[in-house]
This record gives sequence, structure tokens and C-alpha cells, in this order.
Amino acid sequence: MESGKILGFRGNWSSGIGHLLLEKEDGGLVHVPCENAPTVRALERAFGGFITPGHTANGAGPVGQWIRYELDDIGMLDGFTPCAEAGL
Repeated sequence: MESGKILGFRGNWSSGIGHLLLEKEDGGLVHVPCENAPTVRALERAFGGFITPGHTANGAGPVGQWIRYELDDIGMLDGFTPCAEAGL
């Protein structure tokens, strides 16, 4: 697992792909591709205030939150845990 601070989220309903922009612990930046809808729902459950009226996403909602995350074999987000829940 790796850790990163969320700097933003961008998603596209038509493609189904989203990207989390994360700052790694060493200060490097990484764009993590993910499935748009499941990631939006997971971010809402984890941090709240992410899904806004009209079923749009507030990309700034989780900014500043630290997560531990894993990637699958092709480099897509496989899952994440808020660092507070991970005891970090």
C-alpha cells in the first residue's frame, strides 16, 4: 500500500474513468486512474460533502485528506482507506 494526500479529483460520466491527483509522502505527484462512479461513492462515504445536488461531484471535497491506497495489475485504483481509519 502507498499513502497520498488528495489534491483533487476529476471524473467523466461518459467514459466512466476518473483520476485522483495525489501528493505522495516524498512530495511527488501522481495521477491515479479509477472507476468514476464507485470512486465518487467511496469518497462520499469516507469524507462526506463530495456528492452535490444534481449528482455532480465536488472535486475539492476530499482535498487535503490522506489515504492509503492500492493499485491493481494495470495501475487502476483497487481501493483506499482514509489514513485516520488506518491508524496513521
